Parts: sequence; C-alpha cells; structure tokens
Amino acid sequence: MSATDDKSLVERCRQGDDDAWREMVDRFGQKVFSVAYHFTLKREDAEELAQEIFLKVFENLHRYDGSFPLVAWLVSIARNLCIDRYRRLKREKSFRHVSDDSVLPMLVSGEDPAADAVKKERTKLLFWALSEIPEELSEILVLRDLDGLAYEEIGAALSLPDGTVKSRLFRARAEVARKVRERQESRGAGVLSTMALAAGAFV
Repeated sequence: MSATDDKSLVERCRQGDDDAWREMVDRFGQKVFSVAYHFTLKREDAEELAQEIFLKVFENLHRYDGSFPLVAWLVSIARNLCIDRYRRLKREKSFRHVSDDSVLPMLVSGEDPAADAVKKERTKLLFWALSEIPEELSEILVLRDLDGLAYEEIGAALSLPDGTVKSRLFRARAEVARKVRERQESRGAGVLSTMALAAGAFV
C-alpha cells in the first residue's frame, strides 16, 4: 500500500470504521505478534502483549501523519511497549536459555525429523549469540532477519538513517557469526555456515 492508502486506512479507523480496523489487524497482526514473540519467547505472553500493542495503536491513531510507512509506525509502538514491559526482566537472559517449546513456533517443519532437529539447535544457538552482543545490534538483526522488515521500515521505527541500519546489521551478523564460531570451536564441533545461520535460521 502507498502512504496515501496507509493514511486513509488510519483515518477510517479513527472515524470508527469497524471494517477498517479489521483490515488493520489482518494486515499487521502477524507482524505485531512476531515482534512481541521475539521479546517474550512465550506464545501466551506474546498474544497478551500484541493486544496491548493494538490498544496503544488505537489510542495513538491521531499521531500518525503518513510521513513514513504504517508498518514502521506500528513496529515502533510495538518495540517501545515491549521494551517498557520487558527490559526490567533482562530480555537477554531469556535469549540465553531458550527452550525447545519457545523455538518450535518459529520453525517451518519439514518431512525430515533430523533436519528439523538441526534447525532447532541452530535457532537456539542463534538466540544464545544474540544474548552475547549489544542490544542495539541484536535488535536490528531481529527486525531485519527474523521479522523481515525493510531497511527503511527499520530506520523509521528506530529513528535511524538507512546507512546506520545497514552498518549495524552488518556488525550484528558479523558478531553473531563470531560468537557462534567460538562456541562451536570450544565444543569441538564442526563449524556451521554462521553468516547463513544469522541471516536464515528460520527458513
């Protein structure tokens, strides 16, 4: 959708158009849930938090002026609410000890149980590596490689220029690759394609 379409949708929501609000939730519900899930790593908590995010969106519809993509605005609200609620719980510690139950909803299951088991372990390793790098880097990697946002959407959500987003993403991937390599070497394991792991663990 264009910026004009985004602004029109928001305006219809502000006027109490139920169909417009359903369209809003249909279009962005999965994205909002994904952001919430990557902060909580628990489906029930993510569902509850996603509802809070949409309530916050509804309360702030009057603030959207169409100057940047609607998805970036929603992600910005989602991100801020997640940080406010979970920063005191030290999100990076939950990354460090990701359970199998937390990982499974993020994986696309195939017909090969052995391959699925490898994906699960790689995903847990990725989250461990994310806990080891600065939050300003891990956040951008999550938004780009896990949530699939475009560079300009991330920049709008985080109030950063595209160049900074790209440079931080490069550093994040490099740091994750280094952490994974060191972890594997310390275990005497074969080295995975760590850059591919950082960029595509959920494929």
